[in-house]
Amino acid sequence: MTDIYLNFIASALGSGIERNDQKTLGQDAADCERIVKKTGVLSRPIVVEGEYTSDLAIRATQQLLQKGDNTSAEFGALVVCTQTPDHLIPGVSSQVHGKLSFPKNCYTVDINQGCSGFVYGAHLMGAMIRGGALEQGILVNADCYTRLIRPNDLTTRVLFGDAATATSISKKRSGFRLIDSRCYSDGTGYDDFVARGSAIHPDEPIASGIYMNGPGILTFALRVVPESVNDVLAQHGLKTADIRMFAFHQANSFILGKLAYKMGLSSEQVPQNCAELGNTVSASIPLLLMDQQQHLKRGDLIVAAGFGVGLSWGTALLEYVGND
Repeated sequence: MTDIYLNFIASALGSGIERNDQKTLGQDAADCERIVKKTGVLSRPIVVEGEYTSDLAIRATQQLLQKGDNTSAEFGALVVCTQTPDHLIPGVSSQVHGKLSFPKNCYTVDINQGCSGFVYGAHLMGAMIRGGALEQGILVNADCYTRLIRPNDLTTRVLFGDAATATSISKKRSGFRLIDSRCYSDGTGYDDFVARGSAIHPDEPIASGIYMNGPGILTFALRVVPESVNDVLAQHGLKTADIRMFAFHQANSFILGKLAYKMGLSSEQVPQNCAELGNTVSASIPLLLMDQQQHLKRGDLIVAAGFGVGLSWGTALLEYVGND
């Protein structure tokens, strides 16, 4: 089977910063301290007035092209994973395509996927490359969830940050080898995470914004993530001790701690970067891979696992091969 590689990753963050402090949240100091202690989130990048998902997606893609010393003409696919497009029609991918002069024969599409979207997108593009549809493509993961947050809903406001990543994927041996990827869905959990009033479905009299069943999402994650990770490890004759890093979706420190405890993982195996980024939806895993790349050595194995809205989840087994 053709080897697929995630070659380079670049990022762009919302231009503003919101802190989980007394002044910002309007809560007393003790409440803010409890929020930070439980979530592990101190501050989050947020988009400012006039800044939208397409802006982050374009900036991240520009950074990627510079990082890999490529031109947009070299890519046969541009897949943008987002749930917060500037407009329902057309997609963010069209804006990135037009602004950065991708070729006319570039397969360009948006996929509506949440916190599992990095694994879903890599799985999709890997299949396209293996099937001969293209030589290399770019996966963009971008969201501005803060545009959908109800300001007084502290169950969500304190968690989410706005960010984008762009990842080049090809058969060229560099970066991370995509050994295996698996994607799952359970649509019976549709109502556990919904942005009411965000599209054409009439949700009145419910106020528009994100509604999250926090306990339900936690129960879901603790049930499906260990199972899917164990499945992919068993398929390759591996144990958790063989894995250098578990790149879990950075939902919050509480969920990450629960996952690590249930799976018997050390804190060194489960790095976190949500303290100053928060939950950046489908961009959280590639942001973590970027952060941790300097600590990896060639041959290290990584398990990436995203989970959330849909409900959906995805698990990938990666090998770090480095960039010469």
